[in-house]
Amino acid sequence: MNCRVILVFLFSQYTYAYRNYISFGHGGRVVPAIWFRYDLNPITVTYHERRPPLYHFLTTVCAIVGGTFTVAGIIDSCLFSASEIFKKFELGKLS
Repeated sequence: MNCRVILVFLFSQYTYAYRNYISFGHGGRVVPAIWFRYDLNPITVTYHERRPPLYHFLTTVCAIVGGTFTVAGIIDSCLFSASEIFKKFELGKLS
């Protein structure tokens, strides 16, 4: 299945505040601070599903069949070569 994901970002909001006085902490010391406040809206995710076309299925089937025949041919070639070497070994013509 092909799925296309579309992310839609809605509005983003930020807040800024400034105070013109200094607040004192413990022992009369100034405590520097910075605050950030983020209001994140939810992200909308939209899925669109489409059926793959028929040629995609046919291509996949052909790839599976072709791969099976290729692997079978490699195994057959290895077994044939091994049997020929074994026959030469039995006859004593292995050099």
